[in-house]
Amino acid sequence: MKKVLPVLFVLVVSLMSVAFAGTLSIPVNAGDVEVPVVVQMSKLLDYVPEDFDADWSTMKILSNGKEIPYQVEDVDGNNRISAPDYVVFIASGKSQIVVSEEASAKTTVYPKAFTVTKTDTGWTIKSTDNKFEVAVNDHGLVQVTQFGDAKAKLIDELGIARVSGWYNSTFYVDGNLGDHYEETSSAFRVVSIKVLEPGPVAVGIVATLKSEKFNGLTQQLVTHIFKNGDILVDNTIVFETYADMMKVQAMATRPIAPAFDDAVHMLPVFRRLVWADELNITPYEYWLQRDAITMVNNVPYIVFPANSSMKPLWWGATYIFASMEKWRSNFSPSGKIGVAEILPEVPVVMADYKKWLDGSTWVYESLEFRDGIFKWMPGEFDAYPSTTDVYSMKTEDMPNRYKAGDKVQFLRLYNVYNANTIVDAIKLIENKSASFRSLKIGE
Repeated sequence: MKKVLPVLFVLVVSLMSVAFAGTLSIPVNAGDVEVPVVVQMSKLLDYVPEDFDADWSTMKILSNGKEIPYQVEDVDGNNRISAPDYVVFIASGKSQIVVSEEASAKTTVYPKAFTVTKTDTGWTIKSTDNKFEVAVNDHGLVQVTQFGDAKAKLIDELGIARVSGWYNSTFYVDGNLGDHYEETSSAFRVVSIKVLEPGPVAVGIVATLKSEKFNGLTQQLVTHIFKNGDILVDNTIVFETYADMMKVQAMATRPIAPAFDDAVHMLPVFRRLVWADELNITPYEYWLQRDAITMVNNVPYIVFPANSSMKPLWWGATYIFASMEKWRSNFSPSGKIGVAEILPEVPVVMADYKKWLDGSTWVYESLEFRDGIFKWMPGEFDAYPSTTDVYSMKTEDMPNRYKAGDKVQFLRLYNVYNANTIVDAIKLIENKSASFRSLKIGE
């Protein structure tokens, strides 16, 4: 029988304890900058040979040869390590998850990095060094209220989803879409929510929310708040029945800008932007015309005031129908603080315009990072020869159509950081995002 580990403390077994026992090492590789690692036990079990009798109470994490803190989160509440539980740590370079077949009596207990306090509206989570604080509401959405010396609403509603579509569509039966509706997950019903026991590196929040309007639309939200300012959000929309949807988006609202008047919005130059295509120019030329290009290490980046609409070609958004890039960030030069949204991979920009528009794109509007499916095709598409007929303007042709079992997942890393200048901030995020994208487990 395999031994189990009560998840009352995070235990790290000393290196000497496995010297005479069979051990298994699962590689974890990242770049030069620390990034968060959250992996379910069910995935780790895929790397364990059938003839290896792992005693998970012996688990330890090595990073660049040194033992580091980690935590096991008891998601299902059974007080033992099991498939739904998460193993959580921060890593850079070459790391290893090491487990032995033989138990050890020697352990190291690391102090918790956070405290959790229940409030009337949710929870307050504070780092034990009093340098990082967040508020979590009753839907599991996160607001950062302090980082370092900055005490303000630095970013809000991390984890929120925005959906719209025809909630009573019978299109496949009689061709009728029915009534259209739009909502965010703040209006969803809370099926379950749990703030997990804090450990030495992070606090986890697990929530399941269900739309009352869109039958069978469920949001599965897993958020981890790390002591270094990283917030990893795994946001999945699950369809349990047929749905005609126009928006399926993950969002983060009000990053930095309300707290600092000089906040700027920064990101790599888009590979595709509808407005540039309509003008028969490149996205670089579009932003150069708006005096919004900053060069860093001979590479152009888009930088403009975060509160400005920047004279869009049409619509009210600062940008819309734009390719998803490596990262984007709002940063205050006076406050020397910023928040970045970082993708785990850079999505391919389809050559076929319709296929690209059917996938996820980026929107920046109303101080919101909007990320995902956006299918409202405006008449302006047909007002410019370059985009005429790239998409049907018939309403019934626009929705993305989902069937039971379909999922739309948004895995995003939000990083609260300090930097001295815009150039320093861009360099910092480039290094962070490269490290996050290079993260590999078991390879």
